[in-house]
Amino acid sequence: MAESSGTSGNPSSKENEELNYHYATLLVKECTVELGWRDLSKDFVMDVGCGPDFNCCNVILKEFPDVKYLVAIDKNESVFDDIKIKNNKIGWFVGDMLKRETLSHFEGKIGKVISANTIHRIPNKKLFFENSHHMLKPGGEVAFLFIVDSCYHNFMVALLKVEKFKSMYKGPFNPNMYSEGRRSQYYKQMLEEIGFRNVVAKEIEKKYPHPSDEEWKDSLYEGYKNVFDIPPERVDEIKEEAFQIYVSRIERYEGSPCYSVLLLCLFGLKKKVETTVL
Repeated sequence: MAESSGTSGNPSSKENEELNYHYATLLVKECTVELGWRDLSKDFVMDVGCGPDFNCCNVILKEFPDVKYLVAIDKNESVFDDIKIKNNKIGWFVGDMLKRETLSHFEGKIGKVISANTIHRIPNKKLFFENSHHMLKPGGEVAFLFIVDSCYHNFMVALLKVEKFKSMYKGPFNPNMYSEGRRSQYYKQMLEEIGFRNVVAKEIEKKYPHPSDEEWKDSLYEGYKNVFDIPPERVDEIKEEAFQIYVSRIERYEGSPCYSVLLLCLFGLKKKVETTVL
């Protein structure tokens, strides 16, 4: 799942697909480091916000082919209209982690809940985390990866400070979507307050340079064109001005324009049930 164009702009659809798979791969790799994933043969794993490409499921099947079962969850029913992946270890279900009753069948039964590149678009993250906790069986684990700062969001903030762009903008915009006060420590404390143990919050900065200015200019335009009313005769003018705002105020890496993002990997453990020996 990518950043929402209605709030912060988007890379092109092809770039989104590549980034989504990359983020899923990064999260699963971090699970082997932070949670010690080695053998998932006894685990039911729930992928929340799986999207049409089932990225986390695909990566887990590649790295852990002996996984017991994967439960792919998405609140958007159309995601499952044309399922490309066929594997008897994957079951898919329409459900919303913010509406606990839609996933009541899974409460207390899931060994691991994982979600990549979805949670930053959810305003009520605490409810999402609380309901994930309910899905877990005692001793179960969560692993989340989501954006806490984005060059695209900062780009949109800069654009909307220019009257020309502000007058053409069509959508709602939350300038505080990525607050500096809501980073690793903030979310670590949130999970601990919910009841998670051994919480780890790890920030990872990624930069993805583009090979040329012209390619990035076109890619930027593909990301923002649908949220602005741009007259056809002004497209070239707008593309150039927006590009100059990006490279002068937002991001270059080693001389090239680039996409940069600050990711948060968040891990936690549900308390095991203690047994008393009489």
